[in-house]
Amino acid sequence: MSRQPDTSPEPSMSPEASKSPEPSTSPGPATSPGPARDRLQGIIDGFTMFTVMQAALKLSIIDLLAARPHDLEALADAVAGASGLGRPDERLLDRLMRALQHLRLVDRDDGGRYRLTADGRPLVSGQDDSLAPGTLIWGQDLWWESAHLLHLTIARGVPVALDTYGVPTPYAYLQSRPAEGRLFNEFMRTRSHSVAHALAEQDLSRFGSVADIGGGTGIVLAKLLQRDPRLRGTLFELPEVAAEARRHLNELGLDAVTVLDGDMFADPLPVAELLLLCNVVHNYADEQAAKLLARVAELMTAGSELWIVDSIVEDDPVSSPSASVALDIKMLTLFAGGQERTLGDIRGLLGQAGLAVEHTRPLPHGLSLLVARRR
Repeated sequence: MSRQPDTSPEPSMSPEASKSPEPSTSPGPATSPGPARDRLQGIIDGFTMFTVMQAALKLSIIDLLAARPHDLEALADAVAGASGLGRPDERLLDRLMRALQHLRLVDRDDGGRYRLTADGRPLVSGQDDSLAPGTLIWGQDLWWESAHLLHLTIARGVPVALDTYGVPTPYAYLQSRPAEGRLFNEFMRTRSHSVAHALAEQDLSRFGSVADIGGGTGIVLAKLLQRDPRLRGTLFELPEVAAEARRHLNELGLDAVTVLDGDMFADPLPVAELLLLCNVVHNYADEQAAKLLARVAELMTAGSELWIVDSIVEDDPVSSPSASVALDIKMLTLFAGGQERTLGDIRGLLGQAGLAVEHTRPLPHGLSLLVARRR
């Protein structure tokens, strides 16, 4: 990834072959702009525009403009104070602001002051559903390298970026980098917030207990317990994450909750009438995912339910939501065997565990809820 010379005898020229060839009707190389070329160029340029958003966040421009409008000089002064990166070159800052205007994230009033637009507000930090952490996490070393090395990951069959940093998983990488770990946790918090709201809107009256296995810092579990105080909750996570979950749940004043730490593949799992696996199954190859689902199925009775939250890709790739396709590629680059699956794939894994999908429902961020019970 040589081509042998062609040693076959030269064919004799027949009368038919000596005729002038018919004009080709196959499309030749594209030489002028068209919809396909414009679409592809937009994808290429999208990378640069993504870095524009990252720069605006790293320079604190989004949060500064969320607080109040600034002219260029005042904005440069404010960036110096907020970002800790020094006072930016005003000429270059002006060009960055032009790009942000092109993206419709900021505009300018009649006095020449920059203002944050409604389109830019989802990037303001500190919001429960802010897109800032998700934008920034892909600028961190491991995530950036994982995208850059996609071709080698595909060629070698393993996430090459993990080997580059000498770690088996992204979680092991984050353990030795506290600042990136905090950013990742904030990313997961903001991603979980709207999903938690959607899950809390489901009918919980038939359950008396809920266990969130691999539940992170407890965003989803907390929302369910707040929605229905009758519920007794258990969160199961790795020790380093469980410690953060305890702090978070204690701050919320939730008493009817227990936090357990351990390995979901080796240690005893919590028993509950409702079991949650949110953004967990897609981390693993089929063999590991089947093993996990089998362990969960052992805990279930006839009245138990398993709720799986993951992204589902369609059998027809063209019909799949872009968010699902993008997430599948991200999983490919970061997790050995990590993947998004079709509904048929998930049904097959659940079937091996003696479970069946009862129904599915769409959730925010291109995710889906799959409700499964014992067959």
